[in-house]
Amino acid sequence: MSAKYDVIVVGAGLGGTAAAKTAAEKKLKVLLLERGRRPGDKQMSGSYLFRTITEEVFPGFEQADFHKGQIRVAGIDFRWMLDNDEKRYGVSVAPGAEVMRNWMTVYRNETDEWFAEQAVKSGAELKTALVTDLLWENEGAEGARVKGVVTDVGNFEAPITIDASGLNSLIAQRSGLADWGLDKVMLGLKYIYRVDGDLLRQRLQTYMDTDGVEVDWGATQMLCGSNPDHFGAHATGMPGRGIVSICFYSALKEMVEARVNIHQRAQWYLNQPTCKRLIEGGEFVYCNFHALAAGDMVGYVSKSFLSGLLLVGDAGGFAQPVDNFGANVALWLGRMAGELCAEMKATNDYSEAMFAKYEENWRNSWVGEDNVPEISVFMRDGGLNQVFSSMDDAVSYAFACKWENKSYPSIILGVIPKLLPVLPVLLEMPHLGRRAAEVGLKRAAPFMQLLGLWPSAGPNAPTSKGQ
Repeated sequence: MSAKYDVIVVGAGLGGTAAAKTAAEKKLKVLLLERGRRPGDKQMSGSYLFRTITEEVFPGFEQADFHKGQIRVAGIDFRWMLDNDEKRYGVSVAPGAEVMRNWMTVYRNETDEWFAEQAVKSGAELKTALVTDLLWENEGAEGARVKGVVTDVGNFEAPITIDASGLNSLIAQRSGLADWGLDKVMLGLKYIYRVDGDLLRQRLQTYMDTDGVEVDWGATQMLCGSNPDHFGAHATGMPGRGIVSICFYSALKEMVEARVNIHQRAQWYLNQPTCKRLIEGGEFVYCNFHALAAGDMVGYVSKSFLSGLLLVGDAGGFAQPVDNFGANVALWLGRMAGELCAEMKATNDYSEAMFAKYEENWRNSWVGEDNVPEISVFMRDGGLNQVFSSMDDAVSYAFACKWENKSYPSIILGVIPKLLPVLPVLLEMPHLGRRAAEVGLKRAAPFMQLLGLWPSAGPNAPTSKGQ
């Protein structure tokens, strides 16, 4: 016999637990399904959470026990690799601990379990189950709607199903809303090492912030590049835990085309001087993998709902396409979905128009504004490589001239031709600012209309909502 709930949430990650907790707080009967042995069991990504949105959705987050022994990263050293990774250009940004206090280092296997506990305390029912398909009402006919899920422990029905089961979501595929190709997915690999905490403090040169949190200035370089695959790698040392976390990400499309093995790439990173010194004398503990949307050239799903179904977080490809900070997006969308569930329950309106409100709301929010895969295309299709290559030619020429006692005016004259190859790339960059212009115009529209500088209606008039 099928169990009846108000809402079924699939996936007990950040988006799923945010949705389940929000709906349960509104007195809805919520079933939260998780395929792992426990929430967070299969997590490798999301080593950082944003303090403000997490505390808003999950009060008490800032004071939770899992923060003990964690570290605050006060800077990022970004390097772009060139010429078979023999050259590197980049920038070190270290604004200091106070600015970075909103960026909190965590272990998601600990935090996700705590988040699920908060959802359960709010009234949600947590069950271990593997969802294999959707249940439909009038499947294949006009007006078909999702009415629940099929799992390995039975079928469950509800007027609303929220899919927050990750980038490889079977539900999103079964629904026809998402079926990602190789250009969407990045494979993430994480190595965990155990290293003596005092040794880590010496190697990272940490200090204690005024709020009692240990601070690392960002001593380990974040290495990125597109030769031949688009990749990124970084390391985080946590002296208070005696742990070093090594993360490596490689774009699946280029990996397959160039026949690159992610373990080979990761071994290269482990042998980079700053990384090698960090784990020297340490004990390898384990490794795991995760599918991510970092460096995403596709962007979000074109449609995030059906009658009876909402996509939240990675299930809808909602991780920010460039930097892959998706945890904050999942939290925000999960809360929004939970609030909409409560509205549908209160009005007894489960029409397709009500489900469409979810998409309308996120498209007219900062989430919609942040859908900028064009920047990832620029980074992965050779544009950024060309910029740094031209920079390398100019710098190499300048140094060579200096060693030959050339004057600075003559060096400058010689550098200009070295920068010419990057002009075609720069001429293509205005389209990267298109979204910023659209957002600025939309926000300025009410003021412009008030001053009579833009028509209040018409096909080209900017609006503050829905466009």
